[in-house]
Amino acid sequence: MSSAIVQMQELRCHFGSGDALLAAVDGVNLEIEAGEVLGLVGESGSDKSTLGRIIAGLQPRSAGELIIGGEAMPRHYNRRQFKTMSTQIQMVFQDSYASLNPRMTILASLQEPLWSQGVDAAAARAKACYWLERVGLPQSAGERYPHELSGGQRQRIGIARAFIAEPKLVICDEPVSALDVSVQAQIINLLQELQTEHNTAMLFIAHDLAVVRFLATRTAVMYLGEIVELGATPHLFEGPRHPYTAKLLAAHLDGVIKERKLAPAIRGQSAGHKAPLASDSGCRFAPRCAMAEPACSANPPWLRPTKVATMAACHRLADVEILKLRK
Repeated sequence: MSSAIVQMQELRCHFGSGDALLAAVDGVNLEIEAGEVLGLVGESGSDKSTLGRIIAGLQPRSAGELIIGGEAMPRHYNRRQFKTMSTQIQMVFQDSYASLNPRMTILASLQEPLWSQGVDAAAARAKACYWLERVGLPQSAGERYPHELSGGQRQRIGIARAFIAEPKLVICDEPVSALDVSVQAQIINLLQELQTEHNTAMLFIAHDLAVVRFLATRTAVMYLGEIVELGATPHLFEGPRHPYTAKLLAAHLDGVIKERKLAPAIRGQSAGHKAPLASDSGCRFAPRCAMAEPACSANPPWLRPTKVATMAACHRLADVEILKLRK
């Protein structure tokens, strides 16, 4: 029996039809284990958020299997299935204002997930008051409306609302990117405390690789809807095996990954400028990869084990490994 909270098998999310069928998420095979923090990184346009929304039941998938808590989920949830899923999975959004009902007080917003679970009014109110204090806000904040709070305060409410229902998995979609730098560290520390305290699995989607390195147990690298590298965070950050991962780290973590022959500069447009078609063949990174050869554009690569206990989807993985050994 798997200990995974979520299992994805050949997960796909396509938009459009015919020759113009766009592949937002394409063939993702991934598991999220109980109690782990899985970081998901990649450029804008890699559709990291789309994958998170599929898991949370906010975006239907086109194909593939999604298994949550051992139960295979349909492509479109009915009311019962969505309620079952929402008790196990909650989400913290980037836009803290849009994620809260502007017509509900903060206290009511915190109680809403408990009401849906059948918790009585008195117990729900007591728990909401506890969570206000747990995320560092005064009781008086409960009587306010979202527009009366700062961005950092609203995000604390979003975090409390996600954890209050005691889910098995919390999906954090760029939870600090819209906040002031002075507030970001406080929110990250709060998330780490709550995840450790409740042993809740977490999918942490972010652009900030330093934050992912700090929080994540494992890290998955996504490029144009596909997972190109996956493994324990220390191994992946210290010894990236996919050319895209190496340059992504070099670009964002100056001094952590040095410029090497292994990782020539990324060429061409960023991931967000070209939506891949479902009919495309070969490696999607090949047009921007200085290591690419003709076979890279002809056949899609697959995730294979590396010598550092990670997995990478690269036709030239053997050459990359040799270059690493020769350093």
